[in-house]
Amino acid sequence: MQNQNRNPVFIGGTEGLSKLSVKLGTISIRPELPKKKRLKELFDYVVENSKDYNQVIWIIDLDTILKEDRERPVGSKSKITELKEYMGELEPIENVFVLVNAPCLEYWFLQHFKESGRFFDNCDKVCDEFKNTILNGYQKTEQYYKRRNADIYQKLKPYKNIAVQNAKKLGDFNIDMPKQGKAEMYKVFELLD
Repeated sequence: MQNQNRNPVFIGGTEGLSKLSVKLGTISIRPELPKKKRLKELFDYVVENSKDYNQVIWIIDLDTILKEDRERPVGSKSKITELKEYMGELEPIENVFVLVNAPCLEYWFLQHFKESGRFFDNCDKVCDEFKNTILNGYQKTEQYYKRRNADIYQKLKPYKNIAVQNAKKLGDFNIDMPKQGKAEMYKVFELLD
């Protein structure tokens, strides 16, 4: 068991969060980006980690789930239905928080410089909105995140309060209405505050 005074946190499910971990200061954060991609495996991973950490934050990029849902074989269970069941099972676990970005983490980035409630059906369309902004040239690649001059946290930090306001206006994610633009990343800062 981790030291209770350090408030360790597990964050998993979304790429690109490793820079966030070093910027939040005194809180010990372990961004675990599991190699497991199936929804069931991620769910199990969250449940397993809820036993070892004070807080578990499962950050979900919905675009992948919606894509899998569109491509699923006829007659198979909907990925949205599966996610709804998992969210229901996690609800009574007090130290687990499920945050959804619809469609993706980049939608949170967009809220820093553009108030948008528009739903984008894939992340590439969100990234198209970055042209002529502080994120011009952004690429959703590991290589981009590792570049020295691509510190997204530093680029977006001055606009964080605007992003939080814009994201709050969008409201909470509703699993019964998944095709709505949502950026629940701001809740990470509230949970860690």
